[in-house]
Amino acid sequence: MDSLIMVMNKLQDVFSAIGTKQKVDLPQIVVVGSQSSGKSSVLESLVGKSFLPRGTGIVTRAPLVLHLINPTENEMRDSNLRKSKDWATFLHKPDVIFTDFSKVREEIENRTEELTGGQKNITHTPIVLKIFCERLFNLSFVDLPGLTKVPVGGQPKDIEQQIKDLVLNFIKNPNSIILAVVTANTDPATSESLHIAKSVDPNGDRTLAVVTKIDIMDAGTDATELLSGEVIPVKLGIIGIINRSQKDINNEKTMEDSHKDESLFFNKVYPDIAHNHGSVVLGKKLEILLIEKIKETCPKLKTQLYEMNTEYGSKVKKLKEFTNNYDRSLLDLITMTTTSYRASLDGQANTSFKGLNGGATIAKYFKVNFNKEINDIDPMEGLSPEYIFTVINNASGTNMGVFMPTGAFNHLVKKQIKLLEFPSRACVIAVYDELMSNINKLDDDTISQLKNILNFMIK
Repeated sequence: MDSLIMVMNKLQDVFSAIGTKQKVDLPQIVVVGSQSSGKSSVLESLVGKSFLPRGTGIVTRAPLVLHLINPTENEMRDSNLRKSKDWATFLHKPDVIFTDFSKVREEIENRTEELTGGQKNITHTPIVLKIFCERLFNLSFVDLPGLTKVPVGGQPKDIEQQIKDLVLNFIKNPNSIILAVVTANTDPATSESLHIAKSVDPNGDRTLAVVTKIDIMDAGTDATELLSGEVIPVKLGIIGIINRSQKDINNEKTMEDSHKDESLFFNKVYPDIAHNHGSVVLGKKLEILLIEKIKETCPKLKTQLYEMNTEYGSKVKKLKEFTNNYDRSLLDLITMTTTSYRASLDGQANTSFKGLNGGATIAKYFKVNFNKEINDIDPMEGLSPEYIFTVINNASGTNMGVFMPTGAFNHLVKKQIKLLEFPSRACVIAVYDELMSNINKLDDDTISQLKNILNFMIK
């Protein structure tokens, strides 16, 4: 069944790379949590490595698509990694292998700066990271920026809404599993992650809650009810996690030691439910849930991908036919477009009585609107008899001719022609808009082909 997860990972890589706007609801685990909820520490605990950027404010500013892969023997043999069994690669740098996970952190930071242009805003373009380790579960996550309310450090004023829109864009996918990170030392009713998860999953059917900071709850408090599922209404389960503290991180406490201390804590403080909590339990649970979700959605997803393959295959075939006979194909396409466009203006393309369109609309504008605007203009506006005589006399000079001087006539006419400027400009805009509208009403397949050809020629 792990192969199903690997297939979904490859599909996710493809759609991330091509940036398609085609909506494909791939099964995936989406990690949601407020800032400082321990979201990054949860992921690092599952991976067993410190590789995510840390700091104040919004550190995660781009979606991080994280594939955890337990490598096969061939991958181990072909990786040319003889000393290290753990390594990572990025989709945007497929030929670079990272064995130092501090360098992975730096690359995430650098790539984030590239995608955001060095600004403090967020981006919808994902960073795709694959981590290979023999100890890992085969899983795929989407780590998103932490939910926040107050912009700090030069962040946009609408940063709260930007992050919510980004999170909703991922969790509204009906095939996604929402991993909502909740802190035990705050009221779950006020949890931002649960609130936004409930907005798209009101019954909690595809939400799993991860409870952090259990070890730093106020003295005398107990998390038994919370960890037993009596407080948070989610159906995929509630799993408690003990993350490394900042002191542990500063002292470079290993993940192995952290996992041992986590197990000791639950067995000591919550012995009756200890077997249901911890990082290892979370990893196994997520792997099972993801496989079940993939099996559930496979038939529909297969049909959707088949339809997309047929659609785009047809387009590729037409482009290949065009490139085989470039000049003739382009001439035929332009001729076909021209004929169709001329028919729409001559009244031959659409004989319906739902309303005027094409050439009839343009003709009506000239006969009614433009004609009325021109007739409403007073040709003598601004020309008093005194002004006309003055212009004539100035143009005559010392000559006492019988007829009006040509210079005077030209001066007066040019002045009055300016009165036609406003209605003429309005006419040009109206006709242009109608002509462009007619182009959009042409046969969609013809226009699509022409656009593809033009883009091909430009490139």
